[in-house]
Amino acid sequence: MRYSPTVVDHFLNPRNAGLMRAPDGVGEDEYAGCGDLTRFFLRVRDGRAAEVRFQTYGCGPTIAAASVASELAQGRPVADLRHLKAEEVERALDGLPEDRRHAAEVAAGALRAAAADCLDRGATRV
Repeated sequence: MRYSPTVVDHFLNPRNAGLMRAPDGVGEDEYAGCGDLTRFFLRVRDGRAAEVRFQTYGCGPTIAAASVASELAQGRPVADLRHLKAEEVERALDGLPEDRRHAAEVAAGALRAAAADCLDRGATRV
C-alpha cells in the first residue's frame, strides 16, 4: 500500500481544518515543487497552543500532514512548536512515500512560522 491507514484517515477526516477569528499567531509554508501550501492559526493560553486550525491547498498527504500536525501542536508550549521537525509529523503519519515527504515539511514549516508569529506578537502570555 502506498499510504498508511493513518494518512488515509487524516486525509478523509481532517481534524481542525478551517479558519480562526482573531488568532494569536498565523504562519504558512509552501512547497514550490508543486505549489502545496499550508497555513496554521494558533490561539494561545498560558503559553500553550489552546486551539489550532489550518487551511491547506495541495495533495492528500499535505492535507493529512496538516491535520496530524494540528493534533501534535494541541496543548504544547508555543516555544516548543518553534522547533517542530518534519520527521515528527511524518512519524505521526506512520510514514510517507519518498515523493510525498514534502507534505510533512510544509506542515512543520507552517506550524513553526505560526509559533514564531505568536512569539513576535508576545502572545505567549495570553
